[in-house]
Amino acid sequence: MATAVIDVPRFDPRGESLLDDPYATFAQYREADPVHWGHPSMRNLDGSWYVFRYEDNAEVLNNTAAFANDPATVGREAAIPEPFRPMQSIFQRWLGGRDGMDHRQLRLVLGKAFTPRRIGELRPRIDAITEKLIADAVARGDGGFDIVRDLAFQLPMAIVGDALGVKEADWHHFLHWSEDMSTAIEKTSDPEAGAAGGHAMQNMVDYFTDLVARRRAEPVDDLLTAMITEADDQGKPMSERDVIAIATELGFAGHETVTAAIGKSIVGMMADRARWIELGTLADAGLDKAIDELLRWTCPVQRQRWRWVTNDVELGGKQLERGQAVVSILAAANRDPAHFPDPDRIDFHRTGGRHMTFGLGNHFCLGHQLARYELRCALGSLARQFPDMQLAADPDEIPWKRDFGKPAPMALPVRF
Repeated sequence: MATAVIDVPRFDPRGESLLDDPYATFAQYREADPVHWGHPSMRNLDGSWYVFRYEDNAEVLNNTAAFANDPATVGREAAIPEPFRPMQSIFQRWLGGRDGMDHRQLRLVLGKAFTPRRIGELRPRIDAITEKLIADAVARGDGGFDIVRDLAFQLPMAIVGDALGVKEADWHHFLHWSEDMSTAIEKTSDPEAGAAGGHAMQNMVDYFTDLVARRRAEPVDDLLTAMITEADDQGKPMSERDVIAIATELGFAGHETVTAAIGKSIVGMMADRARWIELGTLADAGLDKAIDELLRWTCPVQRQRWRWVTNDVELGGKQLERGQAVVSILAAANRDPAHFPDPDRIDFHRTGGRHMTFGLGNHFCLGHQLARYELRCALGSLARQFPDMQLAADPDEIPWKRDFGKPAPMALPVRF
């Protein structure tokens, strides 16, 4: 193992400081040891590489030949802890777990389902849902509401529900299943978390297996039916197993990230009220640019799932060996001052620099347009209607998810 002498302790991906202020910790490692051999991301490993600089993260995300997503690509299946294996068979079939031609073929098929036309057709629905959710919250007449409960969760879940055929009465199941799956991903070696995550994953698989059967019998114009149609095409470019796996991925990630981005954006702008006031004045391209900056600043998914070194390679002056795990710290890349001057400040007029919130390269998030519009609609509408909105609780009293990879407010009361 080739490592350099450094003046920082081994990075702990579950260090308590990451729940309080991860950016101070990220900055420390980005400066002192940007490609760092830290504590293992999974118990069965000797350690893992953590990447903190923008340029090094770009190399990891873009170079799919050198950094694979599937541990089987480098013969490291055994590195996956036993408690996580109930989730692994489906988790690895998500787009983020695919490599090579397998990934390219599936992404091509999904691209036909995630067409600009289909996303454009959703916009009026997103507008209507947003305005109704806000109006309903205001109508309760208590001079405020909970951003997370009343808007940030319900909006993306409604859109995911429309796309996949999930009924509103079942949303609470997806909330609990997603929480259990997220905990299992975060705590891959924890038997209790693994069992709960595996149970949640199986429940979601069963739900979509039944729904796929019903869509075959009675097709409708939604994303799930579009995926089934692709699966049934001559040549079968997408198996039913893949349809169900991708549906679980969308059911899990399609609402969590947007919910977190809305909540974290509000927290940031309530601490910088000039930006909140400014946001309410923006429209069209100016509003799009502001939302892009908020996506950079919030980075709902702080780090990606592990990747695996396919052959010995140099990265940032360090020698990485085949079979070692590499974790891309997206949030650290998004706050790299070499790429984003004064990175901790929200700046709606920032020029240059492409953030990594949706990844880079072949695995760039297919749902980014939908997520952007949901965020634009929710935050833009709130800022226009309630320029005097304030937090109804001390910032230190806001409850946050104890999730090292996806920290976010669990409740966010505001008054206006």
